[in-house]
Amino acid sequence: MKNLSAILLLVVLFSISFSCKLEGDEDPLDVYREIAYNALPSDVKATVVGDWKDAEVAAWVDGYYLVIFQTNDSALGPVKVVVDPQRGTWVEILPRP
Repeated sequence: MKNLSAILLLVVLFSISFSCKLEGDEDPLDVYREIAYNALPSDVKATVVGDWKDAEVAAWVDGYYLVIFQTNDSALGPVKVVVDPQRGTWVEILPRP
């Protein structure tokens, strides 16, 4: 009986632990990509090649991150968005050459 209670307790604990999702387990780079993508005007979004979730993310100056979206518009070139990770907002869309 004691073993049955212990097994039942373990089953319950395992099922609870597997059913719970930890908060904040999202990749911060995905968050920066989403912030940057949402900053783009719709006409620029339409030129982004592939999934926006695959955009390159690089460290930038002053603790900011640079998110780079490839586009199918040769005149437009890649679109670069600066993101502030502390505030969780975009700072600027860099001018294109």
